[in-house]
Amino acid sequence: MTKLLKLFGLVPTEEERELLKHLRKKESSSMRVIGRGTLTMSAKEARSTQKSKEFISKMDKLVG
Repeated sequence: MTKLLKLFGLVPTEEERELLKHLRKKESSSMRVIGRGTLTMSAKEARSTQKSKEFISKMDKLVG
């Protein structure tokens, strides 16, 4: 049965499982699903994450 589900793409891949695990942690409280495969979150909250701050810091060094 699982082979058939995998054939039709109904079983998540390992990469998709990792993504789901990360999303379930719900780092952001403003994250919402608003349609088929569309996620939204507030820009303020997105910029305040540690990953975003590291990226902004790297870009500041590159740009000047």
